[in-house]
Amino acid sequence: MNNKAHITLNRSNQSGVSTLVISIMLLVIISLIVLFSTNVGYFEQRTASNENRARIAEQAAEVAINMGGEYIKANRDYIISKDTAGATKGWLSGTASVAGWKTCASTGATLGGKPHPCRSEQNSTRRDELWFYTTDGTGSSIATTLVPYGAVGNVGGGASFSSVVNLQAVLCRIDSSLTVPACVKNPASGNRIAVTLISDATLANENSTAVIKETWASFTGNSPSASVPLMASGIIKGLGNSQVVANPNAGGYGIPGSMWSPNNIGFGTKNTNTCTDGSDNGAGGLGSSSTCQIEDYLFGTTFNESTFKTGCAANGAKCGCPNIDGRYMSGHVAGDKAEGIDVLDADGNNGPLPDIAFYPGTDCKGVEMDDPADPTDDSLFEWVFNADVVTEGTKTTKNTLSVNQNCGPSTNQDCAVYYLLNDLSATPVTCAALNALGTNATGIYYVSATCSITSVLGSATQPVIVVLEQGADVKANIYGMLFVRSKNNTADVQISGNNKIFGSMIIEGDIKVTGTIDIVYDNTGINSDPNTFPKSAKFARVPGSWLDATKGF
Repeated sequence: MNNKAHITLNRSNQSGVSTLVISIMLLVIISLIVLFSTNVGYFEQRTASNENRARIAEQAAEVAINMGGEYIKANRDYIISKDTAGATKGWLSGTASVAGWKTCASTGATLGGKPHPCRSEQNSTRRDELWFYTTDGTGSSIATTLVPYGAVGNVGGGASFSSVVNLQAVLCRIDSSLTVPACVKNPASGNRIAVTLISDATLANENSTAVIKETWASFTGNSPSASVPLMASGIIKGLGNSQVVANPNAGGYGIPGSMWSPNNIGFGTKNTNTCTDGSDNGAGGLGSSSTCQIEDYLFGTTFNESTFKTGCAANGAKCGCPNIDGRYMSGHVAGDKAEGIDVLDADGNNGPLPDIAFYPGTDCKGVEMDDPADPTDDSLFEWVFNADVVTEGTKTTKNTLSVNQNCGPSTNQDCAVYYLLNDLSATPVTCAALNALGTNATGIYYVSATCSITSVLGSATQPVIVVLEQGADVKANIYGMLFVRSKNNTADVQISGNNKIFGSMIIEGDIKVTGTIDIVYDNTGINSDPNTFPKSAKFARVPGSWLDATKGF
């Protein structure tokens, strides 16, 4: 028997078994790796799908937030209205209740199975001062949607996921009369608001939801205002029995200003420099006019600076610049003529001040007097309304303004008019419609023709800004600014009767008064009604208010 051969055979068999076992083990390991990789890939695919649906849901919620913001901007006039008539009720139409809103006080934690929109404010004390939007006053879940449920529609592009978006809103009425302004349910001074929009989006049958909230608030752009009560680019003459009450701080604190012209206003001062037409540029002919400070205008009356606009407007009121020397600043009083520091004009340095060195536009010789580096001071219109409508360097003659005529979609509109209507949201009206508005007039109005003012315009708490074309005849009181524009400096204003303007009058041309008028300076850039939004009120996002949760921090 060959023992050596037997031993060799056994070793060969053992080697084959080992190879088989190792192969099986490797196969098992590879299978596990494959299975693990498949599981990871499947998990990543599910994660990516979930993230994609979450993003789509968030985008749907973001769309609704943007729609809500556009709704607020598009319905600005309705939102800021105090109208209490039926369906046209504005958001500020009441004090005990607000149209379209229900108080957050004593509301539950949920609404329609989801967190109540009022719960976006966690502090219960502040929450009780808020309102939440409801279309029918019931506060039911479906009635609190600011935009319709189907407004967003299908989302996700080709995937076309069906979305259900609920946009709710919470209103904060800011009481600015407080030392620290805060949300107050019925504010003493409530012409500012903030609206928090809460958007809840769900993808139908996808179990994907998203919540976003963002606050939009009102802000007020600067309303146009003049530095002095009377300005003209032409000649100020024939002021009759006028009285002009100065802006006490026109040239800085304590430096008054009443009249401003690049010509000679002529309170007894002869202009030594003649214009290109040979005239003496308006010397003399001012009648029995005078200027004074507001305290002197009210001397001997019971009115103060908060009541004079209604008190002095009445016929027979004893408001007026005194005719005692030292109590009026400039004027032709009792045979005496005097020109004080409140009058800034061009008279060949014959007045108390040097000739006016700066003026929006040209002097009577066509010399430009504005700042060539400033594009918004080439005319009175540009200077008052902060607009760029005149090309620099084109005002070379006495009556040339060169107002650009290339504005608007068709690039053929007068740029000043286009700016009024589109940038300042001026309301275009006819002269008859303007007079019909009367004391209800508020904001900025544009009349594209000459106009005779026969009705009281504006009110003591709500000034009006009226822009007329080429000419005006003032026969009634005005609370606010009267601006008569002309693209060639030839506007003409006639004033007859006994009238008062509490604000300012600005003329791109000449002014002549045949009757009696009081022009009492008032800053039209300030809206004094504490519960009425200025016409210049706008809405915008509050920076840093975006949050992907219902509750705040």
